[in-house]
Amino acid sequence: MSDYHLSYPTHHHHQPVFYGTASSEDEPVEPPMPQTSSSYAPSSSGDESMDGSEVERSSDLSDAAMGVGSVADSEISSRQSVSTLHPHDSISQRGDQKQHLPVPSIEGSVADMHSFNSDDDITLFKKLHGRAFASQSDGYMLPADDREHSRLDLQHNIVKFHLRRLYPYPRWVEWLLRSGQAQPPAVLDIGTGSGRWAVDMALQFPHAEVLGIDLVPPVLLNVDTIPHNCRFEVDDANLSMAHHKNCFDVVHARSIDQGIHNYNGFIYEVAQTIRPHGILMLCLGSPQFYTEDRVPLPVTEPGQEGFTWLQALLYRAYKALHHRGNYGIDAPLYWERWLLANPNYENVQVFDYYIPIGAWKQGLDENDTWVADAMKINIMHVFEAFRPLLLTDGFSTEDIDTMVKGATEELRDQTIHVMSRWMYVTAIRRDVPWHERLEEVEPLNYALETLIVAPSPPGTKSSAARSVGFSPLARQGRGPTDSQERSLSQQ
Repeated sequence: MSDYHLSYPTHHHHQPVFYGTASSEDEPVEPPMPQTSSSYAPSSSGDESMDGSEVERSSDLSDAAMGVGSVADSEISSRQSVSTLHPHDSISQRGDQKQHLPVPSIEGSVADMHSFNSDDDITLFKKLHGRAFASQSDGYMLPADDREHSRLDLQHNIVKFHLRRLYPYPRWVEWLLRSGQAQPPAVLDIGTGSGRWAVDMALQFPHAEVLGIDLVPPVLLNVDTIPHNCRFEVDDANLSMAHHKNCFDVVHARSIDQGIHNYNGFIYEVAQTIRPHGILMLCLGSPQFYTEDRVPLPVTEPGQEGFTWLQALLYRAYKALHHRGNYGIDAPLYWERWLLANPNYENVQVFDYYIPIGAWKQGLDENDTWVADAMKINIMHVFEAFRPLLLTDGFSTEDIDTMVKGATEELRDQTIHVMSRWMYVTAIRRDVPWHERLEEVEPLNYALETLIVAPSPPGTKSSAARSVGFSPLARQGRGPTDSQERSLSQQ
């Protein structure tokens, strides 16, 4: 295994930089502050970034967990694990070295720590094509093992350093989480994954309670890296959240879309956990790559104009989810309209930002150069994480090897300039009693609205028209046919 070191940037108090729709002209505007008798006055100094010491403090934790390093002077194997602490892709090999933190409630004063063993692993994890997955979900098809949690650590830092903070709308969040309130502020991280966002929030707000929930506990964290005010629970966000009613000021959910069965219903359920004026923050990395002009890369066949292995591989993974009946990946298309129609929320804000994959973009500072190089590593590893999904969809190991090799070489050689689009949607909890969803929801037309461009029809150059039918590197007879898929999507 080659060794590489990705040094963290040393910036302090930077202003946020948004690529894409949140440009200098249309950067998201924070919702107006609620009317309150509190004497607290949010700062308007213009320096709203996360404190530099907190960035460095949380970076130290991630360095220890990831062992990641400079990509400028060495290459990375497409099969290489990010984690150097536990490079073997096994949940049960480490026995009592692994820790998780089930707690009875957010009000517990001390986290109950106990060790994993193989029996715990059998309960929480299942093996699929050599990777470990959460046993309670058949929909979420990214692994939940050491290698994936290490990648999530890296991805977390990419988003954090790109935003130059842990969250959008800093004045609002920091007003909600200010110290000295009669009721201690609290934060919920849904689908916490590796737990790094929750840990970083707990470090930045030591007076606030932070709870992270997921189908499996963070597998790389240990007692030495868990702040006293941070807890983790094994919980399913698809179930009722009534046990957390009116508990949180800030609720965060990043890249959990494919694991949520009914996202509109989820948004209603989450509303009952948020206190008046609290904020809901939804975030997703889109399953579509973009050119440096922010034009979607087409889905084409080898030899066709505009063909890239990058988009071809991403499209096949995306369609593999559809073949499993999982259309949750498309839910972000509806976030804004669902929140606008939901009587529990107001001040809905939407913005996108685009991150270069690799430091090919001119004029990047130290921070953004790190972000771009780290995003390249992240994408290489997420392609490896797609292997079990693609194998269950009927692709051969040889076809997957071809796609992963081609996409990895495109990234390493930077023969094309590609950007990753990240979507944020936020909403403020209205000061009204919780409204349960009672109305019938209009069926979604997944055949017409998808997050990814459709393939070019045979015999054409390229197209961004939306459609469904596509069978390039042929699957081996698994999953619904294209006509069955159209029928499924219209039900």
